[in-house]
Amino acid sequence: MTDVLVIGSGPSGMSAALELQARGLSVTVADDQPAPGGRIFAAIEARVVYGAEDRAGAALVAEFRKAGGRYLPATEAWQIEPGPRVFLTHDGCAKMLEPQFIILATGAQERPMPFMGWQLPGVMTVGGAQILLKTARQVPDRPVWLAGTGPLLLLYASQLIAAGGTVAGILDTTPPDRIAKSMKLLPAALVYGWRDLLRGAIWLLQIRKTKVIRNVVAFEAIGPNRLTGVRYATSDGAKGEFSTELLLVHDGVVPGIHSTVAGGCTLRWNAAQHCFEPELDNFGASSVSTIFVSGDGGTILGARAAMLSGRLAGISVARKAGKISAREFEAASAPLRRRLAAAAAFRRFIDMLYPPSEMPLSDATMVCRCEGVTAGEVRQALLGRAHLGPDGIKIATRAGMGPCQGRQCGLSLTRLVSEVHGNSPDKIGFLSVRPPLKPLTLRELAGLDSAS
Repeated sequence: MTDVLVIGSGPSGMSAALELQARGLSVTVADDQPAPGGRIFAAIEARVVYGAEDRAGAALVAEFRKAGGRYLPATEAWQIEPGPRVFLTHDGCAKMLEPQFIILATGAQERPMPFMGWQLPGVMTVGGAQILLKTARQVPDRPVWLAGTGPLLLLYASQLIAAGGTVAGILDTTPPDRIAKSMKLLPAALVYGWRDLLRGAIWLLQIRKTKVIRNVVAFEAIGPNRLTGVRYATSDGAKGEFSTELLLVHDGVVPGIHSTVAGGCTLRWNAAQHCFEPELDNFGASSVSTIFVSGDGGTILGARAAMLSGRLAGISVARKAGKISAREFEAASAPLRRRLAAAAAFRRFIDMLYPPSEMPLSDATMVCRCEGVTAGEVRQALLGRAHLGPDGIKIATRAGMGPCQGRQCGLSLTRLVSEVHGNSPDKIGFLSVRPPLKPLTLRELAGLDSAS
């Protein structure tokens, strides 16, 4: 019997598990990765540790390992039902767990960035390239171009140069007025994030010799069968083209919401980050009484804040389970809430400085790569059908029916509905998801077993 199932062993999930165990609850932690750490601390136990953030991550992983508890690596959570009941696959076998509570610490994903040719071999995300660098020391053997906006793009560029790689240039989609607009938020951001801003300044210094094309409003990947070059346009009307075999793109990150959708949690639209996120109270509780959400899967605040929100969710579950008193709960949660409020102020600054690009979607742009559906096909399906939303598009075009379950096209479908019908994203909503959330073999399903 397990009291709490934590899904995800990144900084938030590990922090939640440690708080729960310290308060006498039995915990199972399930994660799809082979080792704890999440994306931010991927392979932290097997690689060289750099900087304060990595050291904090390594210390957290070591504490998590030492605490014991039930840990299921390489485990996919593929369905969540009322009860709650959670269906998992581990070691090639499907299992069902029935905990009292669930904490979803599933983290973020890179924002899908559709453009002409993004499906070509040779185009990938900056986050994907960074994971390869962290876990396998994979450094491109030729100069690469980066495109997009956000801190991760700058971080990877500096990491790649430090690892011996070459950045040929950067297509910067950050609007030119953003520094001025964000300055009013800087004083509040400095309280929590002055170290992060200092790190950002160091990254800029490290890539100062890199060619940067600013004010880019559109670009496309060229090549009949694989990437051979890139065309771009800037806000002042300039156009250009260059040859390259590798283009890495990034447009910020958004919460991974598929588990919360599967669990029946209510979503809300985050206008600043142009994405959906679960509707949570100040303690991580979702609209479903047995489900809590922590870390970037709830709202994007970064790794340090994810540790704080993981601890807060753990304390909140302990209070709901009757393991601590109201006074103990208030004493433990109040400082965490204050620090999370400071983190949110820093995040508002980052969101203002690096807004999503949302480049124009031409009719020929493929928005659903799994099923090969273009923006034009979606627009055509919407014409004269004011009632049609993302789920209706799925039926009409198959967009969102592929293995990724709309992770790469869901936000684009909402955007296209908003464009054609003029409705706001919060009125349109997100795609429904169906089990399994991750691919599941018939052999795994046939061996379904239950456990507590």
